[in-house]
Order: sequence, then structure tokens, then C-alpha cells
Amino acid sequence: MKRLLSAAMAIGLVWAAAVSAETGPAPKGKGEITVKTGKGPLPVFTYKPARFSSGPVLFVFHGQKRNADKYRDYTIPLAEKMGAMVAAPCFGEDAFPGAAYAQGKIVRDDGSLQPKKEWSFTAGSEVVRAVLAREGKPRRPYFLMGHSAGGQFLVRFTAVEESQAQRVIVANPGTYVFPRADREWPYGFGKLPAELDGEKNIRRFLAAPLTVLLGQADTNNSTEAGNFPATPEANLQGEHRLARGRNFFEAGQTLAREKGWPFGWKKLEVPGVAHDGNLMINSLEMEKELLKEKSAPDPAKQGN
Repeated sequence: MKRLLSAAMAIGLVWAAAVSAETGPAPKGKGEITVKTGKGPLPVFTYKPARFSSGPVLFVFHGQKRNADKYRDYTIPLAEKMGAMVAAPCFGEDAFPGAAYAQGKIVRDDGSLQPKKEWSFTAGSEVVRAVLAREGKPRRPYFLMGHSAGGQFLVRFTAVEESQAQRVIVANPGTYVFPRADREWPYGFGKLPAELDGEKNIRRFLAAPLTVLLGQADTNNSTEAGNFPATPEANLQGEHRLARGRNFFEAGQTLAREKGWPFGWKKLEVPGVAHDGNLMINSLEMEKELLKEKSAPDPAKQGN
């Protein structure tokens, strides 16, 4: 009888853990949960400080190596300082091969629009909604952060999707969506389907709460490492990541000024740091930006 009870208890614990991974809140400390998306289940690596209660969620998007667990770990010091939770989804190669993660997979080869369930951006939105709901506060404030390919993902996400993020912070992306129609997607708004093209979308993009965080030493444009975008379209944006980020910000600022449109972007530079996700996330500039935005009024509560 005791053996049967022990076996039943063990099965119950396994079942409870599985249910928690599917529907319950993330555990305190390091953890991993699963979020169902239109492209299948996505693992999300999490961290909660022991004192986590009403703080924000830091959604962190990995780079080309798809090492979401490492990005979760990089963000733990910030989470402790802010009393924030970390959620780092992993976009696997099977569901989002090659550039499908960073570039969104929003258009087919013939230029027509993919079903939204195919987009990496849709999966990102599903992760945000699911994590907030599982934590019991769907309107909890949150930030979106990404480095390298994760920064590319968030730039393009912001170009075509709306969110209630207090701030979207992109660190050292290799390429950007420039706010112009004479450059084709994924480098500009040109040749996008009618649903995403046009001045209205560019205007919304320029008003988004987007912070471009650049390492001042991120000037290596060698392709030997295999992760520096060097296509002709990418090279039009600048000779290296630092130049591309500066050019992108200046292009947005200039267009907004010329049109008299709202401009929500910021540009911050981190002295002495190159293409290093850990150092960028834990830079003083990142910390100040997050703490400042954390103390700002929550736009969701103001009806925006």
C-alpha cells in the first residue's frame, strides 16, 4: 500500500509540474515554461527574484545562436535591481529557420502576405500575452529587449506590430527597417503588401517607444564569424553595426521632423563595448533607461 501511495504521489507531482509548465505562473528563481503558439510550443526561460510581486516583466530576445537561456542569465542582475521577472523565449530553428526569426517570415517569395500564424512576430506577441496572463496580471508593465538578431527581430516587430511595451530596446542589431518606401522589406517598407505598406505605418513606427542601444566599439565588419550581415542591401545602411544604428536613428529623426510627426525613438551609446550581449544588457546605459522608464507612468493605465 505504501508503495502504491508513493507511486501515486510521484505521478501527481509530475502531473502538477506539467500543468504548471503549461498554464501556471513561473517559479521563483530560474525556471522554464512552455507557451503554445500558432507555430507550436515555445520554451521560455524565466527568472523571478524572491521578492517579485508587482514589478515589470523583461522579455529578452536572443541572437542568432538561439541561446535564450544565456540571455535569461545575462538579465538576472537587472531583474534583481528592478524587482522584475525575466522571460526569454527560444525561437527554434525548426519553426523559424535561418532569417525567419529576425526578419519575421511575413511575406512569401512572391511578395504576398503570409498568414499571421506563420510570423515570428505573432509568436512573440503570443508569448507576451501568455506570460502576463499566467502571472495573473495581463496589464502588468513590461519591456521588450533584444541583442543582435534579437534586436533585428524587435525593430521589425515594432515596424509592423503594436504593443503596450513601456519601451522596446534594441541593442546592436546588424540591420534595420529604415522608414522609407524605396528600400524593400526587410530593410525598408518597400514592396510590402498593402496591409503593411504606406505612410500610416511609417508614421506609427516613428512614434513607437523605441530605444537604439549601440556599443561604441561594435565596428568589426568582418564576415569571418558568420554573423555580420554583408548583403548589398545591408551595406547600404552603413559600414558596421555602430554606423548602421546611427544612420537608422538619424533617418527616423529627420523624417519625423520634416513631416511634423511624433517621434518616440531614443539613441544611447555604450562606451568601450563591442558586440557583446552580456555587457550591453548590464551596461549603465541600459540600467538607467529601464529604471527611468519603470518609474514613468504606465501608458496602458492611461488608456493609450
